[in-house]
Amino acid sequence: MTIRLSTSQLYSRGLNSMLDVQKAVNKTQQQISTNKRVLSPADDPIAAARILQLKQEKANTNQFNNSLSTLNNRLQREETAIAGISDQIQKAQELILQSGNAALNSDQRKFISVELQTLVDGIAQLMNSKDASGEYLFAGNQGKTQPFAKAADGRYAYQGDEGQRFIQVGPVTSIAANDSGFAVFMDIPGVEPGFAVKASQGNSATPPAQIDGGVVRDADMFAEFFPESAVIKFNDVDDISPPGLNFTITQVSDGRVISQNLPYVSGSNIEFNGISVRIQGQPAPGDTFMVESDNRKGLLAGLEDYIQVLQQPGNSTADRERRQQALNNTITNLDSAQSRLLDTRAAVGARLNQVDSAQANNADFDLVIDAALSELEDLDYAKAISQLTQETFVLEAAQASFSKISGLSLFNYF
Repeated sequence: MTIRLSTSQLYSRGLNSMLDVQKAVNKTQQQISTNKRVLSPADDPIAAARILQLKQEKANTNQFNNSLSTLNNRLQREETAIAGISDQIQKAQELILQSGNAALNSDQRKFISVELQTLVDGIAQLMNSKDASGEYLFAGNQGKTQPFAKAADGRYAYQGDEGQRFIQVGPVTSIAANDSGFAVFMDIPGVEPGFAVKASQGNSATPPAQIDGGVVRDADMFAEFFPESAVIKFNDVDDISPPGLNFTITQVSDGRVISQNLPYVSGSNIEFNGISVRIQGQPAPGDTFMVESDNRKGLLAGLEDYIQVLQQPGNSTADRERRQQALNNTITNLDSAQSRLLDTRAAVGARLNQVDSAQANNADFDLVIDAALSELEDLDYAKAISQLTQETFVLEAAQASFSKISGLSLFNYF
């Protein structure tokens, strides 16, 4: 059987053959230039799938490394802030012991109270430390809320929450990125029972009246009241004669009335069960204020209490005994605060060690991934160059043969 090829078929077959060889040469050249054996999934489907998986694992590791870097920065800042607060407490203890000198007069004690207030402000500034992104370190989960701010009575109040934020640093590993200001600076056992005060969020007076921290005037009476709490509620102005603002104090647990229809004077001491508090402003009828028993003594609250004691005049035997007792209690409370800071600093140090260990593990894991990727996709240069030489030779032969064949003609023989 005779097969006849037209001139166009002859050229097409020759051209297609050369293009196929040229395509092979180009692919080998691209492999050499990129140092990649697998340029597309079609080259090696199994290897391509594994390469994609390994690259995803590497991307995840890089993301975890970024999280570790952020975590390391936050923890280092927290450790620095705690160290600074610890130093400030030591200075405060020195001033407090100095204030116990019986030879000091009221003016000299007030000078020391001013220095202590400066230390309190410095400690509060450290408690309001921020991370690199501008979020507060000790605000719990409320990173945008300043944790310690002065209330209307001039004392610092905690505005964060008790939460703790965690950052994922591995497929199944998370590390705490902060400690709440409540846990570190507020939830500290006091040397003796105390109390905390707050205004109800539902109060309607504008501007709202404020209640200050108050003090325990009679420890024995308060010990009998503890752990009860009380509520101060303002009544209708017509409940007393002549009409005016007045309030009633009731015990929370059973509603027992402690004092009833007492006339109100802004800034005056309100005393009951050994407690003395002050409400400032003009409360509206129905406004309430809580006085809650609490055996904790916040770091700043303990210092602020002692500052109040130093600012009070009087040099009688009873006054000196009261100041000495307050000094002893404050020093003990500060020792407890220092212990809490040391525990927190140790916990932060342990987390920093976890960060270092995780970073080292991720670096080792990266090396394993890189080795696996190299084995799957890196090119064998010797083999590739040999193959390129062979393919180039074939291409040149195809081009030469096509040139010879395309030049054949019967007319050459006549």
